[in-house]
Amino acid sequence: MNTMRLGDNVCLVELPAELIDCDEKPILNASVPKSPSKRNSILLDFSAVQIMNGLGASMLVKLSALTRRRGQRLLAFGVSNHYRDVLKLTGLEQVIMIYNNKEDAFTAAGVPTRNQSPGEVRQNTSQDISYWAKPVSRLNIPPMPPEAINKNMKGRRVVGPVDGFGQLWQKTYRLRVDKPGFTVEDIIKTLKQNFPSFQPSFNRFYPSSAGLIPGEVVAIDSSTPGGPVSTGVMVLYADNRSFTFITPQGHPESGWVTFSAFETEGKITAQIMGLARANDPVYEAAFHLIGSEMQIKIWKYVLTSLANYLEIPANVTVEPVCIDTHLQWSQVRNVWYNAQIRTFFYMPFRWLGKSLKGVERKEK
Repeated sequence: MNTMRLGDNVCLVELPAELIDCDEKPILNASVPKSPSKRNSILLDFSAVQIMNGLGASMLVKLSALTRRRGQRLLAFGVSNHYRDVLKLTGLEQVIMIYNNKEDAFTAAGVPTRNQSPGEVRQNTSQDISYWAKPVSRLNIPPMPPEAINKNMKGRRVVGPVDGFGQLWQKTYRLRVDKPGFTVEDIIKTLKQNFPSFQPSFNRFYPSSAGLIPGEVVAIDSSTPGGPVSTGVMVLYADNRSFTFITPQGHPESGWVTFSAFETEGKITAQIMGLARANDPVYEAAFHLIGSEMQIKIWKYVLTSLANYLEIPANVTVEPVCIDTHLQWSQVRNVWYNAQIRTFFYMPFRWLGKSLKGVERKEK
């Protein structure tokens, strides 16, 4: 990833071909404005990008939050139709201004024509089109197992870290697979195939019959100290080295969680990284009281289950980082879709319906 100065207050960032696990800090360090009183911009050149996964999208979300704190703008050019769809699906188009060509982006950033680097911007062929879910306006839910409550997903929009109300948190969980004979692909395949069974007893996952592939949904029934919650997630991205879930409206969080594995110094690490905000003020308060602790317990349990399956020590590390302390008051009305409140009012009718069906069977 190359960065260069175009004047005192504009930084050009040439994104790499593989935008899969990049750090936003070098961009931030290279783009410190020299004249704080002037308008500051960061130009993102997407023309070389061939593959981007959930971790790459997470970098862009964090970059947008941190540049907003510094009063900078994010502008992009060289964005293919495929990556336009990705930015729309993830909500990133709300925080990144996309321009059709390099000249328009430079002009918007206030870069004089003489400072523009020569050459035509060319877009490389994307290699990840089949790994991303297609943009959807509303979720359509396929048949789910009868034991799933399966509420608060149908007709909802998916919402990412850009859309939520609460503070933006990144929580990273890692497990070192210190045992020979496994590949990164083996770890991800094991997680996908055993994901429901790796959950704690109070957290039920119900994938659709198609499995964990892009665009499919997973119903979730969870028991919490505040009562039951019926919601779910959509598979945002999936390949043989990582997969990412994104949340719908009403879910406790607005964001996504990426499951990945990588190799360093001949050792494999399994990783879960969540990047999300509480969806509304009620959830924000709940996370501060007990929700965050419960969430950490869930994902540590999943990696511990993976360790037990692989017969390795379950030494799981957790690294929570608050990326943005800002509360997005424009999103306060998200509480209308709160899945916990809606589940609370729905459950008596579900129990009554089950009771009536039981009486009918006895009479027959």
